Amino acid sequence: MSTAKLFWNTTWRGGAWGLLAGTMLGTAYGAVFANVLLLSGLFAQMPTAFESSDALRVGVVIPFLALIGAIMGALFGVPTGFVVGALNGLLIGMITRAFFFPPRDARTYRRVIATTSALFTGIASWLGFFAIMLFYANRDKANVPILAVGVLIPALIAGVAAAFISREIARWYAESFS
Repeated sequence: MSTAKLFWNTTWRGGAWGLLAGTMLGTAYGAVFANVLLLSGLFAQMPTAFESSDALRVGVVIPFLALIGAIMGALFGVPTGFVVGALNGLLIGMITRAFFFPPRDARTYRRVIATTSALFTGIASWLGFFAIMLFYANRDKANVPILAVGVLIPALIAGVAAAFISREIARWYAESFS
């Protein structure tokens, strides 16, 4: 396999898997996060004022917020997932070419790729989510430390997803030499 073919295949696979994972995980996280904020805000502001008659209104609001959160999650997850996924795929290709070409120890290869992918994607996603948040935030009144912490959870989710996705890329690489 040529170096160009290796880089192309790892990069497009990383971008495609990153786009898919970013879309799905961003949508799910946004939907859940919006409702967690709603319910925690409701109970924090008036824990004793919540009555059973409010349940119907909350029941209507929860799906609406889930939809809005899902759309916002996708707006963050799609571009970040694609760009970071493609860069991660390119990084996997470089590591593979430099240290594991031709494939020798599949177990070590999978561990190195999974660890590298998780670290790179977690950090790059954090930077991407943070940049998107600052883009949409009012820069004069934005609480930058809170924004930085707020994007930590989705970045960690992206890192864990990248570790699993890298196994698919590693499987393709191992099978291409079989």
